[in-house]
Formats: sequence, C-alpha cells, structure tokens
Amino acid sequence: MADRGHTLVAFPAMIFVGASWGANVPVSKVMLAHFDLIPMSAIRTAVAGVALGVLLLLVEGVKALRIDLDFRRFALLGLMMGGFFAVYTLGLQFSNPITAATVAVAGPLVSAVTVRLVTGLRFDPGFPVALALTLLGGAILVSSTLVGGNGPMTFGGGEIVVLLSNSIWTLYSIKAQVWFDRASQLHRAYVASLSAFGWTMLLSVVLIALGWSRSPLAVTDGWAWTQLIGIALLASSLGSYFWNIGASRLGVAVASLWVNLVPFFAVLWSMAYGFVPNAYQIVGGLVALSGVVYMQWRKLGTAR
Repeated sequence: MADRGHTLVAFPAMIFVGASWGANVPVSKVMLAHFDLIPMSAIRTAVAGVALGVLLLLVEGVKALRIDLDFRRFALLGLMMGGFFAVYTLGLQFSNPITAATVAVAGPLVSAVTVRLVTGLRFDPGFPVALALTLLGGAILVSSTLVGGNGPMTFGGGEIVVLLSNSIWTLYSIKAQVWFDRASQLHRAYVASLSAFGWTMLLSVVLIALGWSRSPLAVTDGWAWTQLIGIALLASSLGSYFWNIGASRLGVAVASLWVNLVPFFAVLWSMAYGFVPNAYQIVGGLVALSGVVYMQWRKLGTAR
C-alpha cells in the first residue's frame, strides 16, 4: 500500500510538469525575440534559485539552505541543468515549432537509452506498450500539419538539438537522485538551480563583455519581463522540483514518458497567443495521456 501511495504522488506531479513545460515551448520561442539565449537562461536560473530557496526556507527551515554536496558534484549538477536549458532553448531558436514537437516525441527513446547506458537498468513492465502509445499520440498531435493545418512542415536543424537535449536532462535526473544522501527533492532542485545560475551567469558576463550578446537590462518591455519571470517560476523552478518528485518515484525512464504530454499542453497554452487546437491535436494529446496512464496502471498492479 505504501508503494502504491508512493507512486500515486507522482501522478499530479508529472501532470504539472507537462503543463509547465508545455507553457515553456511557446513562451521561450517568443522571448527569444527579446532576449539573447544565454542571458535569458541566466535570468531563468536566477529566478528559479531564488523561488526554490524561499520555498525551501518556508518548508524546511534555514538549515536546509546549506549545501552539503562537494564542489565537484555541485558544479557538475549545475552544468548539466544549465546546459540542458541552454541547449534546449538553442534548439527552439533554430526550429519550426511544429517539427520540433514532431521530433520531440522520440524523447523517451533517448531518455531510455541514456538510462540503460548509465545505470544498466532494464525497462519496467509495460514500458514498450506505454512508449508506443505515447509515440502514437505525439505523431497524431503533429499530423494535422500534413493534412492542411498550418502549411508545409519545415526542418530548421534545431529539432535534432531539442531531441538530443533529453540525454542531458536524463543524466542530470539520474545524478540528482544518487549524488545526495537524504536530501528532499526540493533541496536537490534548489542546489542544482544555484549551480546552474553560476554557470549561465559566468558565461553571460563573458559573452556580454565580448559584445557577442546583448545585456538583458536593455530590454524595457514590461510584458516580456513578466512572461520570462513567469515561465521561470513555473517551468524552471516548480517544474524542476516536481520533475524530481516524479523521477524519484517512477524512475527516470518512466517519468520521461510524460515528456510526450508537453506538446499537448503546449497547444493549450498557445491558445493565449491566438492559436486554436484542432481535432488531431486534441486526440493526439489524449492518446499520449493514455500511454502514461497505462504505465501507471501497470506499476500500481506490480506494487500490490
């Protein structure tokens, strides 16, 4: 029963991950028209670190803010998190959003292979069926462009970068679970965000000093700042925290299946920008959802 409750906690956590990361897709694409990539990543990790720190202080007390991780692991953890944010956003910058979503449905495959290579763990029971359902859902989700949706699909090259960035995030997820002793998932996300901010801030200062990036302080559009800070709180801060919860309870490979909910939620969030979902996108999202629900059902059956 304890194992069943342990698994059930992951369900709402991963729903939030899908919703917040789905919002990240259209917002990040729009924000790249206002901010340069690396300085934008530095702002996001800074906001995430502060938000997680405040939450950690309120929930666990001031002692929880102490970083007990050795410097090498602290630096590597942030390099992986910050590297993922930068690489993923770079892929979005040079992608057609529709084709990026098309390629991204193969993300769980990249994650599963990464887990297999790093840990040697076998796939959980029901994983192949769940993976097939989520991939099918992703395919349906983006197929509307092939039947008269938003025009022909174009390939910008960044789609492959978006796909491969899953391996960086998977590696971070694995290390975030094994490099700490008994730290809470909130503390792990906080430590990683602080380290990621250090890396992205250092790189931002260098790029701005060399004249290769614009200072974010030059952006005076209040709407752009509101969007950036909002998505940093939702996706980079709380999204990372709830991802750690899901990954710790489901395993990284199974949690990665939920990545296929991101395109579905991205469509819903995009309605705020004037885009209306069609039948293919709705059905595709429901099929993808059936995949992760099936995986949950199998895991609950095993836990009994």
